[in-house]
This record gives sequence, structure tokens and C-alpha cells, in this order.
Amino acid sequence: MNTSVPISIHEWIHSSHRLPRTTYIESAVNLAWVLTKHICHTIAASPEVKLEDHISTENIVLFSERPWLAPHGDAIFHAPLVTDVKFQFEMDAIVYENLKNKTQPHCPLSVCAALGILLLEIFSMGRCSSLQNIPKDASNFEEKTNYSRTSSTDFNSDCGGESNCDVNPPQKKLQSTLPKNGSMSTTAKNLLCELGTPLSICRLIIDLMDAKKIAFSCPNSVLESLKDLFIADNNQYHTSPLTSVKETFWDLTQMKTRPHLFLFDRTCPKIAVSDTCLFASTDTHLIGREREMMALMSVKDKVSAHVRTEDSTHDSILGQGSNFLCETAILSGYAGCGKSSIINFLTSSCKRDNWFVLGCKFDKRHTAGHMILAKAFDDFFGKWHAHGNHADADVDPLMQESFHQVCRIIFSDVDGEGFDQLCRLIPNFAKEFPLLAMRANHQDQDGISSMDKVGSAKNRLLSLFNVLFKSICSVGRPVLFIFDDLQWSQPFVMEAITEFAINYAHDTTPDTSKVSTKNSQQGLLIAGTYRSNEVQDEDNLIKNIKFMNESGKAKVTTLNVKELTKADVTRLISAKLCLPWRYTQELAGLVQRKTRGNPFFIAQFLKSLIQNHTLQFSVKSRRWGWDCDVVDMQMISDGVAELLTSTFSCLPDEVMQVVKIASCLGSQLEESTVDALNSRNEFLPFNMHTQLALAVEEGIMEKAGPVYQFTHDIIQHTIYELIPEDNREILHKTIGKNLLRYSGNNNALHLLATDQINIFCKGIGCNPSDDERAQFVECNAKAAKVAIAASSFMQAQSYIDAGLQLLEAQHWESQYCLSLNLYEMSASVSCINGDISTMSSRLDEILSHCRKFDDSLKASSLLIKLLSSMSKFEEARSNCLRILSNLGEEFPSQINLPAALREMSQMQIMLKNITK
Repeated sequence: MNTSVPISIHEWIHSSHRLPRTTYIESAVNLAWVLTKHICHTIAASPEVKLEDHISTENIVLFSERPWLAPHGDAIFHAPLVTDVKFQFEMDAIVYENLKNKTQPHCPLSVCAALGILLLEIFSMGRCSSLQNIPKDASNFEEKTNYSRTSSTDFNSDCGGESNCDVNPPQKKLQSTLPKNGSMSTTAKNLLCELGTPLSICRLIIDLMDAKKIAFSCPNSVLESLKDLFIADNNQYHTSPLTSVKETFWDLTQMKTRPHLFLFDRTCPKIAVSDTCLFASTDTHLIGREREMMALMSVKDKVSAHVRTEDSTHDSILGQGSNFLCETAILSGYAGCGKSSIINFLTSSCKRDNWFVLGCKFDKRHTAGHMILAKAFDDFFGKWHAHGNHADADVDPLMQESFHQVCRIIFSDVDGEGFDQLCRLIPNFAKEFPLLAMRANHQDQDGISSMDKVGSAKNRLLSLFNVLFKSICSVGRPVLFIFDDLQWSQPFVMEAITEFAINYAHDTTPDTSKVSTKNSQQGLLIAGTYRSNEVQDEDNLIKNIKFMNESGKAKVTTLNVKELTKADVTRLISAKLCLPWRYTQELAGLVQRKTRGNPFFIAQFLKSLIQNHTLQFSVKSRRWGWDCDVVDMQMISDGVAELLTSTFSCLPDEVMQVVKIASCLGSQLEESTVDALNSRNEFLPFNMHTQLALAVEEGIMEKAGPVYQFTHDIIQHTIYELIPEDNREILHKTIGKNLLRYSGNNNALHLLATDQINIFCKGIGCNPSDDERAQFVECNAKAAKVAIAASSFMQAQSYIDAGLQLLEAQHWESQYCLSLNLYEMSASVSCINGDISTMSSRLDEILSHCRKFDDSLKASSLLIKLLSSMSKFEEARSNCLRILSNLGEEFPSQINLPAALREMSQMQIMLKNITK
């Protein structure tokens, strides 16, 4: 077992000098990181010690694991791993106390300069002793030193190279004779460059050494101010010279954790652009959102701990007296502030910890919110069903078993009719029971039973969603359900969530007689976002959130995501450009002022600067460069639309055509939809998949599995607005007709086609031909039947209304069957939706225009149901008797018990040999 042993810095250098240069650099960065961390700790613990007098190779002891040797002991395969650092004075308690009693506080600038000389010794492998102008420690540095500092933009201009895509520059052979004249920083720079040291290290060391020049050139009052800034670590003093040890520690942390970005030189502009994560790639590092992420992690950990504990008395149950815990986190803020990115961070964390994750994103133009909720469940079942069909899928078998258990619980909790309804509402659920689902598909898919009560549509949907929620939460897995852009959701969605979260807490004991569960603890985390400027306090969304919180059954955590501060923007730009804070602070100030600290606006503004070459990567200096005066001249409007428009103008025409089509279809686009539009290249003369791939490369869209999605709804809205208003409706119609041609038995594609056609029909300049009107009426009638079968009655009503508006003026004469069908569906849907007024008018229309008695039967039965719901029982009974009489069934006007028993006996005889 390895034990830590004390060694000097010189011993560490000597034991590591035979390593390859790249390996040595990485090991030296780790050593520098440990050293700087200890210096920060010492400054915080003992600010009264004049630390700069002790930052030298002779005064520091390293504690390292014993080096691992090759079999013959003649070579070291890696540098000794330094685990701790001590100053010599810290190892002697008496000396330490004496130093503290001297009360000679350190000078931050001198500490930085001393650290720079120490790091030069390490990274030069001890060869800096040959330099004429560098003393052993910073305290002996003379003001009279001949010093000349080159600009931060091109101080490495003499170390450039040819453009290539190597991460590490080729090493240069050390010159036998180093320059004897010139400034300390110039000579140190030349030595490091001769050794092939990455320019990031060169910049760090020379910026640290430059701190001493500030110490000699500034008045005492300025030095005191700088000292206060250093101690408080406000990070507000950022010129090229490094004046903060904590900023040095940040630099070294980036080099240690992300060496390919912050440590090794990059000589390929394309790679540098890719590393910004502004275009095709997604940046997983969230800056300035630490508070929100910590709050979400706290809520997540609470749910996770509850589910995984065997004791249902966990203190986070909020006194529910239940084994079910529901936590809710709601993020609000302006568009582009990063709400969805924070939620994505939470999602990734939950997936790593084997949570069940479901999510839905609401669309501004999509009115059927419950269908978006249903799609979230459908995507969940589709994902896990697909994993089960691929033996090589990298999926935890226990997770797969939990999914199958969910399906079994659902099957045990619904009757035959409920199962059929679920199969139509959630098609991917039906794939788990193919034979039973096939039976359901062959049955009448009217979707409305004669037993359905007036106004029962909402209760039916709530019941189905409750079964789904309950079953997924019942298998001992924590569940995350995401609701993005709730400002565009319908009241039903929040009502469904609230009802389940509040009421389910009282009924969570698993029914072991049906399906065994391994863990009775159940937990649900609901995470939602909405735009604060688009929601008022009196809106249903806010009322439901308050009601959920006040109920005490589902604790609500609300987080208001604000704009980024200047310090946050500095860190963000530093991360994007892979440069230290001190180099990006002035640029960050300009960007923060122009974008008001909105993360999405910042990203788009930086992209525009790159595209118009205001922000350029220099191969010669191997870093990004810019002119702040030119950046300041860049115009940006109050919104980001103008900025995006100028960006999109640089895209190829084919890409723009495709993304405009995609914007008409909403925030997401399925591959099957693209295939239908792409069929035979009749719609567009080129392959849409190819152009969508280019849109992904440009960062306009992203692809997850079979789904293309706009990277932000602002982008989708901006592209849609780029379509001339006169052409939008025509484009919607063209898309709809092309989808309709290839929809076949694909109900989802048919609904999408119908939605596109109806957008055209609602347009001001809508003027379809007679043939188109007839086609569109048929299209809406079929869409209504599909929606009814899926229990989506509100959506069905919208299709019916659209179809009725497209009927001809004399439709009862020229389109009798179609009119009868639409009016009957409208009456049935109005009945189950509880829309008595519409139901009554539709029935009157049917009964006044039907051509024969048989055509009035359905309307008559609905009229009887309507009369009963209005407590008009005698009128309902009279209508029943009249209809039965017309059918040849006479009932006596007075019915007594013997007659009723006689009729029942005859009925039993008739049904004796009839099977179900």
C-alpha cells in the first residue's frame, strides 16, 4: 500500500524529468493546483503571515505517494502524485506562532509574483536558474528591473505555427544559450516556449509575474484597495496581470479538469469554434445557475431518499401519513433565461440515478394540452418497449423489469373498456399487449358508450391519467415528470397533476393481491417551467400552484430565474472562449450590457460576432481575439429576433426552406413526418433529412432519437415569422395535403395533416376550391373519429366544428350523409363534454333534417339522455315509448309488478343460449 512521503520541489522535478513532455505538463498542472489551493487556504487561515517570503522551492514540502517504478526500476512511468503541501513554517508550531505575532500581512500582488516564479521553476523543469534576471524569490525583486510587457493579444506572436488540428504543438528543441538581456517576462516566455510549454501556462506564469510591477508602480492607497479586493475575492480587478490567487486557482482548475480546452494549445479554428458549444453541440456547463441547481438537487435528493428508505416515517413526508411523497419545483423567468437548461441538468441527473423520467413541452399553437400530456406517456412506453426489443440495448435489467411491472399494474387496474381506451390514447402501451390490443382495434372505435353520462369526458380522462400516474409511481422507482412552458398549457393539465398529487397521498398502499411490489415507498418530483411575463397572478396556472402548496400534500419550491450578472457573464464567456477571466472581463461587460444578461441572447450575440468575424480565433496566438470598440458598435435590438434573422440570412436556401416547414409543424418534428414529406421528392426537390442535418450542425435544431427539435422556441417562432404572412397559410395547406396523401392508416400523421389544413382554413385569405372543401370536410370527420376513439373529446369537437364550417350552404341536400355524420358526432361529443347548449342545437338540426326514421334514432337516444340529465324524466319516458312504438314494441301505459316479472321471465328464456 502506498504511503505519503515528504519530498522537495526539486526532488519532484528530478523524479519526473524523464517523462514525456505532455505527461510532465499534466503532472505539473496537478502539482500547481495543489500548491495554489494550499496557498489560498493559508491566506484565509493566517492572513497576518507575510506569505510571499515563504513561497519558494526551499520553503515548501510536498507530500507524495511513492513513485511507481518499472519492473527494473530504471524509469518512472508517471510523476509522484502530490496529495498535500506544507510550508516549512507550518511544520514547526513555535516558528508558526512567531510569524503570526509579527503581524506583517501579506501583499496579494507580491504573493502572485512569488507564485509565478515558483510555477516557472516547476514548468521549466528547474532550468529557470540559468536566467540572469530572475531571483529566487519575489521579495528580492527590484523596481529598477528593465521590464517591458507585451500586449495580451499578441504576446505569443513569435510562437505561432501553421494551421493544423493537433491539440499539442510540436515540441521545440531547447536552445543551448538563452537570451541574457531583456525583461524578466520576455526571457521567461522564451524559455517556456523553447520547452514547448502550452501558451496557457506561459500566459498564467507571466501574468502572475507581472503582478509585481503593479506593486511598485501603484500608490499605497491603490495597493490597499487592491489588497481589500483580494481578501474579499470580489474578482473585480482583472487586467492582464494576475492579482488574485483565487483566480489563479480557477485557471489551474480548468486546466486540470478540462485540459483539452484550457491547457493544451489549439491550432485548428474549426475545433476552437466547436469547443465554444455555440453551434451544433450542447454545452452541459451551466454558469450563474448554481443556486437553482442546488435547490433542484436538494428536492431530488429528498424524493430519492424517501423512495429508497425502508422506513415510511421519513421526515420529508410532510405529515402526509402516507408512503407517497410528492415534491414540486416550479421555475419562472423570461424567455431565454435558461429554465429549460436547468431542467435538462435535473433530467440528466435523474437518468443517471435510474429514475423513471417523463416530460412534455407545450406549444403556443397546440391547443389540445391533454394530448401533449398523453404523448409524454406514449413516449415513455415507446422508449422502454424499444429497449426491451433490443437485446444489446445498454439498459439496466432491473429498470426494464420495473417497466414491465408498471404495465402489469396498469392492466390489473383497468377493466376491458378502460384497457381499450388506454390503447387508443397511448398507442405504445398497446405494444406491450399485442393480442389484446388487436382485439381492441377490431372492435367498434366509436369511443362513446351509451352508458357515458353527460359531462363525463373530463372524469374519463382524469381517471385514465390517474391510472398511468399511479402505476408508474408504484414500483419503487422515483419518478420525474417535466412540464415545460406551462404558460401555454390548458387548465386541464395542471388540474390533472394537482388532483393526482393531492388525492393519491391517501391511497398509496399497494394491492399485493394484484401485483407484488418490491418497495412500497413511492416518490414523484414534478418540475415545471413558465414565462413569468406571460402569466398573471389570477391565471389558473398560478392558482393551481398555490392550491397544491397550500394543501400540504405536495410541497412546492418556486425559483425565479433572473438575468446573469456581469461576473456570471465573465465566467460564461471565459468558458466559451477557453480564456481566463482577466482576458474576457471587458468583453463580458459589453455583452452583458447589450443582452441584459439573458443567456440565450448572449449565445446568439456571440454566434453573430463569430459569423461576422468580429470574434476570431487566431492560429498564430492560438486564442480568440477581438476589438472591444468594434464589438461595442454591434447593434442589438430589444429582442433577439433581429439578431437571429441576420444569422439565418447566412444559411443556404435549402436549409431555410426546410426549417421554415419545420416551424409550421411546431417545436418538434418526427422522422416519420419528414419521410412522408420527403416521399418521391414531390414536395421539395431535395432530401429534407440532409438539410435537417445541416440545421443541427448550425445549432438551429437538435436530434434525439427519431425526433428533430428546435433548440429553443424563440428560434422556432423567429423562423416562422420570417415566412411572409401571405404565404404562411398556403404553406400550411401544402404541408397538410402532402401529409394527407401519405398518411394512410397512420392516425398521428392524419391528425397532423388535419391541423395544418385547419390553420389554412382559419386564415383571412382562405379560399379553397369546391373539391378542396369536400376533401377537407372528410379529413376533419376522420380526425374527429380518431380523437373520439382516443377519448380526446375537446380535440374532436374542434375537428367537427372545422368540418361543419366547410360544408356547403345547402349541405343537407348536397352532402346529407356527411352532414348527418358530423352533426351526430357533434351532439355525442357535446354530450360527454357537458356542453348542453351545443348538444341541444345539434339535435334540433338533425331531427329537423333527417330523411327517414332510422336516421333519427341516434339523435333521439341522445335527446332522451339530455332530458334525463335535465331531470325531465316524464318527457324522456314519453320519447322512449314513442320510439319503441315506432320500432314495433308496444309498452302498456300502466306497468305493474306481475307484468314486469312476466316480461323478465320471457327475456331470460330468449337469452338463455346466447353467449357474451
